[in-house]
Amino acid sequence: MRHFDAWLLRDPYSIFHYYPTGRRWQETVRDLIHDRKICSPIESPSNPPVNLNAHPIHPQSDSLFMTRLPPEIRLRIYQYAFGDEVVHLVQLKDKIRHVRCPHADSSLDRNRRCCPVTPARWRLDTSSSSPSTTSTTSSNATTATTAAPAAVVLYPHTHPALPSHLSTSSLPLLRTCRAIYAEAADLPYTTPTFDVDDLHTFIAFAQTIAPQHLRALKRLSVHYTPVWQPLSGQSHKSSIYAHTHNDELWTRFWDRVAACSGLEQLHLTLDLGRFTSTAPAGPGAPGLVGGVGGGGGGLRLAIEEPWVAPILAVRGLRRFELAVTARADPRAKARLERELVRDAVVLRDRLREVLCSPGDYELSDGEGQSESSVPCAGGRRPRLAITAA
Repeated sequence: MRHFDAWLLRDPYSIFHYYPTGRRWQETVRDLIHDRKICSPIESPSNPPVNLNAHPIHPQSDSLFMTRLPPEIRLRIYQYAFGDEVVHLVQLKDKIRHVRCPHADSSLDRNRRCCPVTPARWRLDTSSSSPSTTSTTSSNATTATTAAPAAVVLYPHTHPALPSHLSTSSLPLLRTCRAIYAEAADLPYTTPTFDVDDLHTFIAFAQTIAPQHLRALKRLSVHYTPVWQPLSGQSHKSSIYAHTHNDELWTRFWDRVAACSGLEQLHLTLDLGRFTSTAPAGPGAPGLVGGVGGGGGGLRLAIEEPWVAPILAVRGLRRFELAVTARADPRAKARLERELVRDAVVLRDRLREVLCSPGDYELSDGEGQSESSVPCAGGRRPRLAITAA
């Protein structure tokens, strides 16, 4: 039985080949995958806060580092040792790992293409080395078929070269002594920018660190690829994306972000996928086909949309930026620019009005202004990157 369990976890869809006529096995295994009871990271309970005052800390009177240098200088040394790189969070099967990136602005400027092995599988181009996925679109639903092994489509980060790029630093400086740990324990969370492109990866990461460390996060970059619009009833339970793009994960993710009470900077990037223009069947402008999985592009950029509501729980930011990316042919690009620029500006301003405000602020019912009435650093226009398909 042990070998059967191992075989099932390694390739759960292979059971279909042995039971081609019975749907009971198929539906059972599929439901387990969607409920994340198999092929999902282990959800560890939140670690209790570490009480450093439970036992006295040695004064380290013999250490010149602790006695001769003032705390301000020691803090600068700690910050230099930990660095301020971008940390790409990835999920490698049942473990949350990370890749340290030397490009400080890569999370927003390069859309994670600074480290091409780190994007989630649904954000990779079909021309890359990742397993290919084809999609067919009808008027009612989108059906995706893949020739990749089942293990590849169950986890978000599946690039074959990813294991060799993982950062293995165990922060040995914090293990030197308890006095240094007491001074520098929060710096690994306050100095870098944490970059995520999978909802469950950040949820699991937030569950594995202590609450005080979660509150110490200062900078977060979020890349979201809408396979379908959240909280709109468009999700398909039978889709392989149902366990990575569902309403519960979307709500839980933003609950975790709102719990980061020390968060100061939030960068949100919406990757709408690839679009192509279609010949008009009659008078009027040509239509658009595309998006993620061939049926995306239905994400409406408006503050009144249900998918925006969980984001509004975040408060107290100093800086908020919105980026919208897409790939399109020339005709589709012209239409996307007309439709997206206006909506992105209004949505960015309304979100900034709420997210860069105190916790008791309530969103007004008026129309979005061209510039937010709430001061927020980084007053650049929303980034709109539409590249060639």
